[in-house]
Amino acid sequence: MDVNDPREQYPNLIEDTVTEHVDTTTFDALADNEAFTAGWVVATVVLDDDDRILLAYHDDDDSWLLPGGSVILGESLAETAIREVKEETGVEIVPHRPHAVVHNRVECNGQSRSFNVVLFSAHPTSTEIGDDLGEPGEPITDAEWFATLPSNVFERELAQRVVERARSRR
Repeated sequence: MDVNDPREQYPNLIEDTVTEHVDTTTFDALADNEAFTAGWVVATVVLDDDDRILLAYHDDDDSWLLPGGSVILGESLAETAIREVKEETGVEIVPHRPHAVVHNRVECNGQSRSFNVVLFSAHPTSTEIGDDLGEPGEPITDAEWFATLPSNVFERELAQRVVERARSRR
């Protein structure tokens, strides 16, 4: 994957590493996981003029999340942010910049698989949410604007840190 690592351009990013130890069955199943095969995932904090946050609802996990997904071959991180927000919420955006990179690593019996998640900020060109959310088979069932992050947001602490940073740089 030919992605420019934002840590090379933005030295003040929030950075974290998450390591998880899993059993052999789980580790083997991750070989075909899109995040691991792509190596890069983008999630986006979209803030409108009223400072509301755009979130997508993931039915399988019963949680809200920052819209995002895996980078496709030949796509930049910013292009991924644009595509994924549009797919999951119907909202078109103008991405600003990355604010965080989280290195996710899974280990099993001396082997590892990993991918990076880059959290961008962006501004919508319209706040109208679409009718057809997510890609076929994807469990995105709703999208909404929120004044504050609800309690059931995926990786809430990190999302809150990036929301605060994006708001402070407007």
